[in-house]
Amino acid sequence: MTTTTDVRLFAYRQGPLRIGLAELAPGSDTEPTTSTLPPAQARGAQGRPLPAGTHRLLAGARYPQPLPPDALAAVAPGDLAGHLLLCALGLQRREPSHQFNDHRAIASVRSKFPVHAFVLAPDGSFAYLDVYRHALVDLPDTVAADGDLADLLPAPGDLTVLLAARHTDLPVKYGRLRCALSLLELGINLRALHTAADLLDVPLRLRSDGAVTAAAVRLLDRSGPGAWTPPLVVTLEGAGPLPSSRPLPSAGTTGTPQHEEECALLREQARHDSVREAQEVTAPLAGLSCAAAEPVRSVPDHRVPDHHVPELSAREVAAVRPSWAETLGNRSAGRTRGGLPGFSARPTVLGEDCLLDMLAWLDRPAPGPLLAEVGRRVRTRVVLQRMAGLPTGRYAVTRGRVACEQQDPGLMQQFADAFGYPLLPTIDCGLRHANAVWVFSADLDKILEEFGPAGWSLLQLWCGWATHGLTTAAAGHGLFARPARSFGEFWLQRTLDLPRSTFPVFTVICGRSRFSEPMLDLRV
Repeated sequence: MTTTTDVRLFAYRQGPLRIGLAELAPGSDTEPTTSTLPPAQARGAQGRPLPAGTHRLLAGARYPQPLPPDALAAVAPGDLAGHLLLCALGLQRREPSHQFNDHRAIASVRSKFPVHAFVLAPDGSFAYLDVYRHALVDLPDTVAADGDLADLLPAPGDLTVLLAARHTDLPVKYGRLRCALSLLELGINLRALHTAADLLDVPLRLRSDGAVTAAAVRLLDRSGPGAWTPPLVVTLEGAGPLPSSRPLPSAGTTGTPQHEEECALLREQARHDSVREAQEVTAPLAGLSCAAAEPVRSVPDHRVPDHHVPELSAREVAAVRPSWAETLGNRSAGRTRGGLPGFSARPTVLGEDCLLDMLAWLDRPAPGPLLAEVGRRVRTRVVLQRMAGLPTGRYAVTRGRVACEQQDPGLMQQFADAFGYPLLPTIDCGLRHANAVWVFSADLDKILEEFGPAGWSLLQLWCGWATHGLTTAAAGHGLFARPARSFGEFWLQRTLDLPRSTFPVFTVICGRSRFSEPMLDLRV
């Protein structure tokens, strides 16, 4: 049984002490992983094709306005869930020169996308979301109303979605960071699902009861071999029914050298030390016990002011805003020219509306009660330059507002100098030109004391939730938002003048990309 002491030791070894202990060996991010491998039971020939036209639906409203009621009313009942899943998790684009294709346009470690989604219908049918086959692929197991998994069954008209990250989808050289990054991306995908539900006017509830999570673990185990995080269980209210199952155009790819290599890697890595340790550290999530969370809104209920274009009419302002299809498709962790790792940026001046928008997304509480409570224990700081007319410096973030703590024209350059990888002829690092660096910090010991062994995992999930909000807001203003753990915790702690007990957990870097090129549009 995992104890609070076990989690505390793990948290410090993969966090503040990881550099001193030199436990992260250098490795290639191009090494094979299981990231494109569907579960063994999700490669059959039966399933439910996903609908086309999601991008046209999302193009019907300008960010950040809601979709018009008539557009939502025109969605066929059997297509609603498919549009929602594609809006949240579907393919968006392919960047021909990007060595790590950001094809889903959500934050991910080298585009490995470790989070997988499963859908359970009221009749007990169970399916896997395969975005590459554009279908919900049937799984052979069903859930009986009188069986041991009956708690997972949704009410008529609703759907249950399981989100879980598979540790082997991340490169083995990431070591202990496989755990933190899997949880962060799980939080990112949770908010992606909430955002899509908001846009399509579907109430969504997160269920954190231990019995429900334990049942989800057992159901996930039936999908085939894999080393998963405890699943997040959510209910999409009124998103059903699903279309009827039928033969899909082709079965899942099997027999290819890549498929065989990934299957072998899954078997080999399933009991790797870093995977085993990750499963032990995240196991307390399955022991939490609380009622289903009330639906929360991911998209802020606000109208962003446009002070930078006061001469435009309201109709003209709406016209210069990107559509939701463009906003979600343009989310990016930054780009460089072909073959050059890192991210580029160029100096740009941003107005108050951009800052207010980011703060509004950041201020939306996570679905509670535990995630929201953990979020209230996080200290958020932001380093700003060339934004909202504010002096370059460090600002405290509280309830959607910023307060200056330190003015320093050279602070962003200091961040660039101390970043995990420097600006070199072979690596681009645009941090010096960024407009904002958001830093989430927390007193790990206090969180573990208050929330027990699950506290650290809840903290990572919350950081993922907040990160996705910043990523979406940035895209709405033509910016990239790069999630990063490439920093020295002790240096950043001193630079931000944090208490000795408080350490940085995660950062998000926002700015205007210097590099652009045509992209292949994969939206449907």
